[in-house]
Amino acid sequence: MRVDYKTTIIMLILLSVVMVSGCTNVNYKTFDKAGLSLQYPGNWTEISSPATDQKLANQSGFNIIGVFIDGKSIDNYSFIMEIGVCNITNSSLTAAADNLNNNYIIKEANQAPFVNRTSLKNGYDAIVYTYNATGVSSRLTVFASTYVFTKDNKTAYYIIFATPSNNTAESQKVIQNIVDSITIK
Repeated sequence: MRVDYKTTIIMLILLSVVMVSGCTNVNYKTFDKAGLSLQYPGNWTEISSPATDQKLANQSGFNIIGVFIDGKSIDNYSFIMEIGVCNITNSSLTAAADNLNNNYIIKEANQAPFVNRTSLKNGYDAIVYTYNATGVSSRLTVFASTYVFTKDNKTAYYIIFATPSNNTAESQKVIQNIVDSITIK
């Protein structure tokens, strides 16, 4: 059987379309609250804020505005994302992040967190904490990344990402996709 050049090109184009569409056809949901918008995996479900987490967030000056899990419950998940917001008009991003670290993160961290100052994709200033922890509400041993960020140094947001499956390339890809989708209004 002889295949001509045009047929080969058409077959390669069709194959690449099928492969690309299969890789990018991910169902995402939109979180849009308190001036923050982001995309997260569509198979995650929102749960009520655990009381212990809310208490620690409040002590840090933050209010939890969303908790999402990939799994059945706070005691059985493969990924959790918790989002909080606070007013920082009388301080700075650094002060807000330090307050979150001193009143929340260190209550869960099993070691001193690694701290990195960066800018997110949309140019927002951010402080990132990475650490192994024991979830205060779930009691699961997790690898956590907490992003504390602002657009205007008036409102700070945090997102805690945690997974009991440790720090894998797959979990980092999920985190990066979510973080890259962040828009502050």
